[in-house]
Amino acid sequence: MKKIFSIFTIFLFYLILYNISYAQSFSFTPLGSSTVNYPYIPDSTQIVKLQGIVRSNSSSPVNFRFARVLNNLPANWESQMCYDLCYAPFIDTISLPSDPPYTISPNHTDTLFYIDFLCVGQGRGTANVKMYNTDNPSEFVMINFVVQIGDVGIHTVSYNADNYSLSQNYPNPFNPVTQIVFSIAKSDAVTLKVYDILGKEAAVLLNNEKLNAGRYKIDFDGSRLSSGIYYYSILSDNFYDTKKMILVK
Repeated sequence: MKKIFSIFTIFLFYLILYNISYAQSFSFTPLGSSTVNYPYIPDSTQIVKLQGIVRSNSSSPVNFRFARVLNNLPANWESQMCYDLCYAPFIDTISLPSDPPYTISPNHTDTLFYIDFLCVGQGRGTANVKMYNTDNPSEFVMINFVVQIGDVGIHTVSYNADNYSLSQNYPNPFNPVTQIVFSIAKSDAVTLKVYDILGKEAAVLLNNEKLNAGRYKIDFDGSRLSSGIYYYSILSDNFYDTKKMILVK
């Protein structure tokens, strides 16, 4: 029983990480790239709009809804789904379950769907949105929308790694840029965050990012942070570690 549960859990995990399609009568694809990277603008709220294309491949109308099944965002970020009109950030299913579903006519295409990311500060946000047939929910398409604010600067050092590790940043102390090196022994979803001495999230370098096995280097820019002691933590399905670093300006 435990083995069956584990296999099912892994299957759901991969559905969330990738753009998955189990649809025949319609398609839901990004308009342009579903992953974008914009420079960080201090003391601002940046709004990023990512759009999707809905196409009917059916000879009859298709009734459907959108469900946001993952909303993994840095602190103070929000995302909101829109289809002709925009819904509140806490709404995860549109149209609302109490309202009629959307309908697309046979062989019709529209670009009414989009998702807004409201970004305060730097970081990486991921929202996975599933479009599904309300008459047959097993028929669906999922898009993984990703917004990166600020340059994380991740580089592959080596494609080989025998184990998991998190190295001490260098230089340390630093001002304002330092390098963080880590290794993962197999393909894994990795989160790497920086916290201040009180445990408050100060920066998101990786947010459940799917990486292949290897050794990686990240350039972390602490120019927007105050001098002091910080901690950086790595988290994956198979590894967790934390180390201390010192920013001196």
